[in-house]
Amino acid sequence: MNTAPLGQHRFTKAEVMALILDLFPWVRDFPTAPVRDYAATLFAASPGPACSARQHAKSLLVSWIASCASRRGYNQRQIERFQAEIIDNPVMQTGPHLHLLFEPDAFYTHLFSLMGLQARNSRSYISYACSTVKFVERGRKGPGWLTLDGQSINLFGLTRSRMIPYSVLAENGGYRFHLKNADRPEHAPASLTRLAQEMPAAEFSSAADAIQQANVSLWQRFLKPEVDLLQLDDRDVADMVVMHLADPQSWLSSALFADTELPLAILCAIDRLDSGPWRGWLRNATHFFWGCEEGRIFPLHLAGGFLCSDQKHAVRLPFAAPALSEALIGRSIVPSLLLVFIVIAILPGVRVLGGSRHAVYYPLMRYALCNALAKTGGDRALLGNLLRDERSGAWGHRVISAPFEPFSLLHNAGPSGLSSLITCFGSMTLEEACGGMASFTEDPLWAELARAFRSGDVTETGGPWAFS
Repeated sequence: MNTAPLGQHRFTKAEVMALILDLFPWVRDFPTAPVRDYAATLFAASPGPACSARQHAKSLLVSWIASCASRRGYNQRQIERFQAEIIDNPVMQTGPHLHLLFEPDAFYTHLFSLMGLQARNSRSYISYACSTVKFVERGRKGPGWLTLDGQSINLFGLTRSRMIPYSVLAENGGYRFHLKNADRPEHAPASLTRLAQEMPAAEFSSAADAIQQANVSLWQRFLKPEVDLLQLDDRDVADMVVMHLADPQSWLSSALFADTELPLAILCAIDRLDSGPWRGWLRNATHFFWGCEEGRIFPLHLAGGFLCSDQKHAVRLPFAAPALSEALIGRSIVPSLLLVFIVIAILPGVRVLGGSRHAVYYPLMRYALCNALAKTGGDRALLGNLLRDERSGAWGHRVISAPFEPFSLLHNAGPSGLSSLITCFGSMTLEEACGGMASFTEDPLWAELARAFRSGDVTETGGPWAFS
């Protein structure tokens, strides 16, 4: 693949949009339509025919959602609404990482999701937020940071040494919201004072717990109290994998983890993708699980029926249900993103919405699984279901891109608050709402994909994309 620097050719928004329309022809109706119409389409999904493996996975998903909602304090009526939502309209927002609600990437994506839910008069919003990410993702961006009035706020008042190595799911000490102004420590802008008054005062065992709890109260206070938010993270998904492994009838127990033939076939399919025109989009950074030690995440690799780490961590775990369940319960391993999507979306038939890279790597995940099923002679009925899925995933994160700091924007919107923002942004065309599309135009993978598409190495109807 050509790896020429991006500077040799500026990848423009027009080129991005043209490539999106080529790869996803169904989007052609939306660039000049109100963004609320695009949101409504993404949040309208009908369950299709389901084989026994998919039906069983869906039943486990429904039970898991009930368990998670119960732990979050929702009553039986609310729990039943969450269950009905995922059964009747199987859609899940999976784009934002586990950020505070008013982090721009998270806020504007939730705003977009509310447009889709509003079109269906839904009162239940289910969102998965990746929590294996570190406090700092780039610069002063990430779950440990928030920008208010143009100033960088350190949410937990952590030092750099406490943020750089750890994931937000780490249960390695007490976490409180200190909201320290890193740019001007002596200055507390009015917005910071207002937000501090709304944050939980308790101490939490992990930053993930703290952010989850804060988001529940902020959602109720500032966003859409009549819509219940169920925000799930990787620890929740780990519990669902345990449910699968404890059930001998589940596909994970009876097929994926029954021996290593199918898992190795999936990994081989991913390696082949990473050696061709799809290089970089989907990689075997870890094999189905991450190792986790005191909040530090490290890769594991499948070899000889064992999950093994490098010598630094000295993990050697049997790749079998009992050992995996014990390690998941003990939080010494957590599911990889591939396994997350297998259990929350691919198996049960749930449409998942994500960001600019998700739009490509998720279809490739599905291709790797389909390819492995075909090569190993696996569950043909499941393979047939996967091949018949429509719009299994879509770009639904950072669709709205605005330069306005969300907490102040919402405060300045006045009594109508969120409703006026939904009306304002929802009335914009998709092309207007998505701004400059920097997550696409500044991404070398998208630039390379455009070149591969122009050269014919990638087409919208052949190879892996036929499984999208």
